[in-house]
Amino acid sequence: MRVLFDYQKFSSQRAGGITRYFAELFSHFSPEVEPVVSLKFNRNMYISGADGLFLRNVTDYDFRFRGRKVALAAVERINRAYSEYDIRHQDYDILHPTYYGCYLFDMKPGRPVVTTIHDMIQELYPGDFDRKIIRDKKRHIFESDHIVAVSENTKKDILALYPGIDPSKVSVIYHGTSFRDLEPEGGPWPARYLLLVGRRDGYKNFLPFVRDLLPLMEKEKDLKIVCAGEPLSSHEGRELAGMGLYDRVSTVRATDAQLLSLYMNAEAFVFPSLYEGFGLPVLEAFRAGCPVCLSDASCFPEVAGDAALYFTPGDSESVCDAVFKCLDNKYLCAKLVERGRKRLEMFDWKSSAAALEKVYRSLL
Repeated sequence: MRVLFDYQKFSSQRAGGITRYFAELFSHFSPEVEPVVSLKFNRNMYISGADGLFLRNVTDYDFRFRGRKVALAAVERINRAYSEYDIRHQDYDILHPTYYGCYLFDMKPGRPVVTTIHDMIQELYPGDFDRKIIRDKKRHIFESDHIVAVSENTKKDILALYPGIDPSKVSVIYHGTSFRDLEPEGGPWPARYLLLVGRRDGYKNFLPFVRDLLPLMEKEKDLKIVCAGEPLSSHEGRELAGMGLYDRVSTVRATDAQLLSLYMNAEAFVFPSLYEGFGLPVLEAFRAGCPVCLSDASCFPEVAGDAALYFTPGDSESVCDAVFKCLDNKYLCAKLVERGRKRLEMFDWKSSAAALEKVYRSLL
């Protein structure tokens, strides 16, 4: 069975949850599935240097010169042309787009289309997104032959927002966990810190969370916050300076080995987001043996169960109480870590890939 994955996220994303998701599936499919990624130029860290099993005539690249945005736009056009050619002419059984661009439906591929819906954030927080992506995503939900939701919460939201969808068209397939056989690579991390991972804007709730945490930060003078992700924006810098915390918040663009070390040495991993489709960093923290502290929102209780402490976003007392327990109660933290490792048994990329293969076969 040959499955064609289009260019979209692998063309635009150097690293991130969606391309990690697909790369992990590629690595765990059975020999019966041949994944093919339709690209000419690749800058994605998860499939760079691939052994040729699913990349054909692909050039790995990176940009280190001015005019990067123009170059990226040109690469995007070339990669789309490659996908359009492959959709028309390649021999494949299933088309699995890597994001919500609708060009493929206009081409009438003539094969079953499977789309993974990672969350319903765009619909629930429309002010943070271009309305085009909401329209395109809706078209994918209605016109794809099958939908994969990454959690029961995501499936529930799909059916609530689009009640015309047949529930049998939506399969829930959980993520697995990464960091297999990976050695941690240490860095100059602070002695005591909370770890946040990924984006921080909008519904990710970073600055409101820090404001809620301020009473605890004022008491715990040596506690820092480390953000694995992009550098602080000027807006974030101004807000943190106004709170007197600018020198206590740092960012790092971490490799997987460095990220593992960050989890292993943190007082706790904190995920203050108001909404997630799954929350892959939760599993990463479980794997690393890091205590986990989460907002009591969306999919988090489904994924983490009793292996995390929860707080209510916007409630400073709730936030400070949950985080303080991670700092103060080492017995509780040890129990959380133990439960997290047990919880990981539910989340395995091999099982995820097998479940997706079953979906593919049902459409042939």
